[in-house]
Amino acid sequence: MQKFFLVVSFFFTPIILFAQSEDLEGKLRAKEEQQKENDQKESKDSLNLNEYKIFYLDGSYETADTSLTYHKYYKFNFLRKDNFELLSFANSGHTYNKLSYDIIKESKLPDVGARAKHYQYFEKDDIGYYEVATPFTEIMAKSTFEQGQILDFLISVNLSPSYNFTIAHKGYKSLGKYVNTRSRGNQFRFSSNFKSKKELTNWKFHVTSQNIFNQENGGLSPDDIYFFEQAPDYFELDNSGNQILLDDGSYKMVYYDGYLDRSRLGGWIFSESSLYSKRFFSDLRQKIIYNKDEDIDVLTLAYQFTHEYKKLEYNDDYNSTFFGELVDGTVIEDQSRFIKQENKLLALLDLNNIGKLSLGFNNISWSNSFKLYEDLTNEIPFEINPSQQILSASFKKYISNYYFNFLTTKSFKNKFLKNQSSLKIGGEPIKNIKFILSGNIIENSPNFNYVLYRSAYENYNWYNDYLKNTKVSNVSLSLSLKDLIDISGEYSQIENYTFFRETTNQLNGEIDRKRIVSVGQVNSNINYLKVKFKSNIGINKFNFINTAMYQKKDQELVDLNDLLTLNVPEWIVRSTMMFSTQVFNNSLYIQTGLTFNYFTKYFADYYNPLVSEFVTQNYKQIGEYPRFDFFFNAKIQQTRVYVSVEHLNSSFTGYDYYSDPFNPYRDMSVRFGLVWNFFQ
Repeated sequence: MQKFFLVVSFFFTPIILFAQSEDLEGKLRAKEEQQKENDQKESKDSLNLNEYKIFYLDGSYETADTSLTYHKYYKFNFLRKDNFELLSFANSGHTYNKLSYDIIKESKLPDVGARAKHYQYFEKDDIGYYEVATPFTEIMAKSTFEQGQILDFLISVNLSPSYNFTIAHKGYKSLGKYVNTRSRGNQFRFSSNFKSKKELTNWKFHVTSQNIFNQENGGLSPDDIYFFEQAPDYFELDNSGNQILLDDGSYKMVYYDGYLDRSRLGGWIFSESSLYSKRFFSDLRQKIIYNKDEDIDVLTLAYQFTHEYKKLEYNDDYNSTFFGELVDGTVIEDQSRFIKQENKLLALLDLNNIGKLSLGFNNISWSNSFKLYEDLTNEIPFEINPSQQILSASFKKYISNYYFNFLTTKSFKNKFLKNQSSLKIGGEPIKNIKFILSGNIIENSPNFNYVLYRSAYENYNWYNDYLKNTKVSNVSLSLSLKDLIDISGEYSQIENYTFFRETTNQLNGEIDRKRIVSVGQVNSNINYLKVKFKSNIGINKFNFINTAMYQKKDQELVDLNDLLTLNVPEWIVRSTMMFSTQVFNNSLYIQTGLTFNYFTKYFADYYNPLVSEFVTQNYKQIGEYPRFDFFFNAKIQQTRVYVSVEHLNSSFTGYDYYSDPFNPYRDMSVRFGLVWNFFQ
């Protein structure tokens, strides 16, 4: 009942406030006038930001933005993305657990796997191609935990109106509060954007080099979990090891705050894992037929080339048996290599009033190999080298205030594929009210680490060439009223869902001492529904920003050995109360306030560092702990400064907060950072 009241209050608080404010049209006009004032103030101390554009492969673009908004506050984190649906681990640069699933985004061509290592990984769609009037620089810095910092530096230069290049580097290091959880990384990006004088030729390419490293401790043991949760008051024991009963019926307690120093809590293992990657990507487009009168690119031919190399390593000098028995005589030095090479041809046609048509052919080859341990059996392979060819077509049409977008892809082979048919309809039927309706039918193969895996651990050697393709049917609807209210809903039916499952026995406590997994596939359908509500209500200098998500998953267990998988919390809530104002003759803009985060209990997947994946378990639930963050943000010209006290309530609401069943969430910490732009 308390959970219901809590969630309902966050849904209806903005509605009540909205009802008490002025009428809707008046509110929108006031918001537009305020935006004009802000734009005028911005123009006094900056160039026209529309001259600083960032283009992406999907055809979208954005302009450089030096404003200070709640969107920027939500994105000022390690990922530089709004992580409402993610749960971070205790140390920066480590991994994230999922609070929800983006079924469509995750239904893609098979990859190497190790998804826990890819949250901070720069995929090719994440790379921006700049077009700037003058040299543009952005520096992002933020403190980490104990020793270290995060620094993300970018500089973009247009050598001529036709040619731009951008160099960026993200480096980070964080020792962490817990033993053997150090993280570090270097992620270098170079992108280039070339347009011929008459813009008949356009060439975008980028090169990335990424190194992601983590020390791993395997989470806390049962004894360390006890010391974490009970701190700083513990039961006092007698000489026989029994609790001492007092006259009032309570047990005698002793105060000891030593375990608030988290480095005194041990871990299961002292190992290291890493992901090293290099990628070269090129996108060359040539206009073949151009209609000058209509300013239309009637026919454009494009060629895309991708070469990507990934190296995954796991090393343990202590030869721990935490993941099961070792092959005789081996030292734990697991290595795998993954190479993807892709050639894609595109024909882009703009048929004017008929619409825009795109036709493509994609040829892909992969190589996935593992280190050869001499004492390991050769009954299963150490390498697979599949290939795939894919035809694709898309059609987009604008009619008045509406657009229609249809996409289809068809693979030639039945394994390592992705087939998709999707239809999206969007528009603005009423002023300021927008909608997007979409439907998708997708079939895709599991990642490579589900099919083949080799390790020094006996239980982590498998070759599953029998796995079925996952099939997804999805429909979604999104409604938005400017920046005030946004409601979206999504329903998915999933067949042959593939996952990593825990195979140790929880009844005899084996899961407390070991982590052994296998690959599983759900034999029945999973029905997954999520509804998300966002609102931003402004009253004078105060803003109330609320986000809530409801989720429901139905899965029929057809076998006693089946697990409940695709587990998610029923409710996720985030609410921010923010005060904003200009001070010192409008030379300083400040924001300050409080953010509340909460999610209901659920069987969260746990992190397995050997395979760098999250594993389904029905052993322990986490959740139902509130998190309050205080923040103070300020902007001086193009510099934004961020100060936050994260999880400020950690010491007085109980030490029951976890990122997964065996890894605690972060204690209270004070974080500092800034984002600084230069326009030379």
